[in-house]
Amino acid sequence: MTSNPSLQLSRLVLAVVVSALLSLPSCTEDAAGIEVAVTYRGESIDGAVLVSADGQPVRLSSAYVAVESLELEACPDSALARVMRLLGPAVARAHSAASPTRIGVPVVVDALREVVLRPGRFRPVPGVYCGLSGTLSMPDADALVADPSAPLDAAVTLLGERLGPDDEVLGTFELRSTRSAAFELTFDEPLVLDASMPSAEAELVIDASAWLSATTLPEGELDTEGARALTQAAATALRVEWVHSAR
Repeated sequence: MTSNPSLQLSRLVLAVVVSALLSLPSCTEDAAGIEVAVTYRGESIDGAVLVSADGQPVRLSSAYVAVESLELEACPDSALARVMRLLGPAVARAHSAASPTRIGVPVVVDALREVVLRPGRFRPVPGVYCGLSGTLSMPDADALVADPSAPLDAAVTLLGERLGPDDEVLGTFELRSTRSAAFELTFDEPLVLDASMPSAEAELVIDASAWLSATTLPEGELDTEGARALTQAAATALRVEWVHSAR
């Protein structure tokens, strides 16, 4: 009886896929209670005098950052990450799209207040996760905000006073950028989620002082490059803090 090469290849591929799926943790059993709660917040600086990238003393009066999305990233060298990339369904990256490892709720965060906003939670499969990635971008009118009066017309806004040698006010500035920026944050230690550690809480914190220290204040209006740099500086001022983890 003559063998069919195409049929043999199909059987081989099927065997590999079934073997890979059987090696994965059971999503219906082990992953049922696994979740990572997410919060966003700023930090109160109580009118402190800060210094910009070009050495200008400044007192901030307003600082807002619009986070469009946030994603939990599996460690790139993990077997789970490789198999999920090969076998997992494609996830749309359109605005407000969501998945077990992606929160698509746009949030406007006040970087000068410790107001906690809760856009959602990840519900990933068991595995090892190494960081977060996301995007700062123009928010929709229905974005989650701490203050209804918060500006929704830019990806980031930074307002304040330029100060003299004796902290006297020399003038004010208003910087707004509609440019988007992507960011990636790596955890100090990989996050292992399994039956022995089924939950954790990650806090995305915006450091206004770090944002300003990476920003050069223009003499006039922001140009295109300045707007891009303002959003990127805000992205580099993000950090992750772990509020709670269950072991």
